Amino acid sequence: MLRARLFLVLLVAALFGCTGYVGYQLVGTDPVDPHGVQGQAVGADRELPPPPPLPLPPATDLLPVEADQARRINAQQPFVQAPNPAAAPFAFSGNATDRERALTCLTAAVYYEAGDDAIGQSAVAQVILNRMRHPAFPKTICGVVFQGSERRTGCQFTFTCDGALARKPPAPAWLRARGAAGAALAGFVFAPVGYATHYHTDWVVPVWSASMDKLTNVHTHLFFRWPGYYGKPAAFTGRYSGGEIIDARIEPLMQAEATGASAVASSGDDTRATADGTIGRVEVAGINDVDLSGSAIKAADPASGQFLLKLEPSAFPGSFAVLSFKLCADLPACEIWGWTDAHAIPGGFPVTGAARTSASFHYLKTRERPTGSAFWNCRQFARASAAQCIPVNLAAER
Repeated sequence: MLRARLFLVLLVAALFGCTGYVGYQLVGTDPVDPHGVQGQAVGADRELPPPPPLPLPPATDLLPVEADQARRINAQQPFVQAPNPAAAPFAFSGNATDRERALTCLTAAVYYEAGDDAIGQSAVAQVILNRMRHPAFPKTICGVVFQGSERRTGCQFTFTCDGALARKPPAPAWLRARGAAGAALAGFVFAPVGYATHYHTDWVVPVWSASMDKLTNVHTHLFFRWPGYYGKPAAFTGRYSGGEIIDARIEPLMQAEATGASAVASSGDDTRATADGTIGRVEVAGINDVDLSGSAIKAADPASGQFLLKLEPSAFPGSFAVLSFKLCADLPACEIWGWTDAHAIPGGFPVTGAARTSASFHYLKTRERPTGSAFWNCRQFARASAAQCIPVNLAAER
């Protein structure tokens, strides 16, 4: 009898244990459960907690400190040790009108925020695209750039409310900024800033900076993301809405681009991308205003859109892709090979054999892939994925 009772107790316990287990689901910190409720009971009588409150864009107030003190304060805040993954490439989905307006707004932002610095421009462009995908910000490029500019203290980007737009940029500088903006809209990812949605120069201290995750620095700018869920990739699910509205202050720039006229200031800046090989000046639409940032065109075939470049070894590797986007912007098909070693550059086209194996960088744009693809020599430049490596370089290494 005792054995029978013991068997009955164990049977009932087992039955209730199985039934109770069905009512539970182990919830992790993946996109399905962005809130990371470890071991949360999920059943008919329990519901997942609501999403965390949506963060608002931080106030633009600054601490009243001098530049040197600001730098000390900023230096005391450590960079986060958590992963800083690169953002996903942006695929523009608007119509032709929206694209031109978005390009103008993004060009204005990268120029007025970063000046004529190609790397800084790419970093600013990435932050703007990150914001567009984030639930706390508008879902158009112009909306993000000019958010809050109708209020003197509400602007998210200072150039939209501090009078900077009254200064017209030199035409060559504007065209270079337009190249960086176009590269971002075509899918170029500036990986170092990850999913940053905020930045500031190191000589000021915004009131919000201490509450954010400090990710990296690009020159004198520091980049931040929200801590917790709203700084993770899973939060960046916003979709581009279209319906760009251009700000009246930059309408003349857009109109000038559409008509081919120059509404930007003329200056003595006559920086030109010229070939120093045997073919002389490179006559390709838009190419003569591209800033090579220390690199040089060694040879070019304008008819087929092919370029051979001597790359600046000390340049940021991602800048090679930005330069390629600019050089190929107006060409339906384009191919660029680059070397940091001038002695490895072949005398002309096509690029074959040892020249391909020793190449430092390769970019290919086709009609089927208008955004193009960039590849690096991963023996020279570490990349996040082997898919970004020049295949012939990998084969040679093996």
